[in-house]
Amino acid sequence: MINTYKGGILFYLALFVAGSMFLPMLASCGKDNGTTLNTANAQVNLINVSPDVLPFNLYSRLNTSFVQLGTTNYTYPTASGYFLLNVAETPFLLRPSRVNNLEIVNLLPEVDTFQRNVRYTWFVTGLRADSSLSSVIITDTSSLPAIGRGKIRFVNVSPNAPPLNLTANDTTAFRGIGYKGVSKFIEVTAGNYNFNVVSSAAPGIAIKSMRNVPILDGRLYTVYAYGLTGRQDTAAFNTNIILNTVPLKYN
Repeated sequence: MINTYKGGILFYLALFVAGSMFLPMLASCGKDNGTTLNTANAQVNLINVSPDVLPFNLYSRLNTSFVQLGTTNYTYPTASGYFLLNVAETPFLLRPSRVNNLEIVNLLPEVDTFQRNVRYTWFVTGLRADSSLSSVIITDTSSLPAIGRGKIRFVNVSPNAPPLNLTANDTTAFRGIGYKGVSKFIEVTAGNYNFNVVSSAAPGIAIKSMRNVPILDGRLYTVYAYGLTGRQDTAAFNTNIILNTVPLKYN
């Protein structure tokens, strides 16, 4: 009976040891599936702000072949949100979404500037009609703001806009940002802001406004102007703001 008792103890002890080894493995698998983050990944927010380019897809080139990355159609003027992009698959290309089996061509030169573990916003701006289509790729990193403060910057990707100023609650935050211009991040007190975009030549007249925009403590934001001045349709001049410190999604 003593031997039976000892045998039972040894059996349960073996189960405990096996379980202790299995649980860390299970937790590790769960962590990998939850983040899919590795040293080969950049983090990219791709934004189509070209009024006439139509939806496009993201590809990588492997020798003479082209591989579509994901199924997302990047449409004007929607931001993709951040997704992981394996920089080992470089170079990257943008090609029109296939319609009626028409020939697919490269919209822009190949991109191979992304670095691993860096966050980017990739604007596609300009017009295909006049061959001014181009990329503006910017890094979305900065030092952390002080406690109780956030950071903002301003980007002008409106092809026909003049140099622009941005005011925040009637205080000029940025001046003279020309087409494809990118300001540095500046700190502002956390809170709600009214943002006005004005021409540097006529600072008293708002071209576009955004009201009661929250700037949160410790967050980084990009305000950008896009579209065409003088238009009243879907291509009209407009503004938007994106949060640069957000969880990733997986494309």
